[in-house]
Amino acid sequence: MNIGEMRAKGMITKTKQSWAIGSVVKVGFLTLRVIGVRAEYDYLPDIYTLESLDGSKQYEFIPHNGLTRIS
Repeated sequence: MNIGEMRAKGMITKTKQSWAIGSVVKVGFLTLRVIGVRAEYDYLPDIYTLESLDGSKQYEFIPHNGLTRIS
C-alpha cells in the first residue's frame, strides 16, 4: 500500500514508522508487529491489531486513545 492509498483510507501517515501489515512498530516502550488494520467509519481513528514479536500477546491500538491488550 503506497502513501496515497494510506491517506485516502485515513491511516497513520505522519510518523517515521511504517504502519503497513507485517511492519514492526514501537508503541510506548513496546515493540510490536502490525497484523491488521480496520476502519470503523465512526469518525474515530483506525484500529490497528498488533502482536508481540514472539506472538504470545495481541493488542489493539487506536491513535490518541491508547493500547489495549486483547489476549
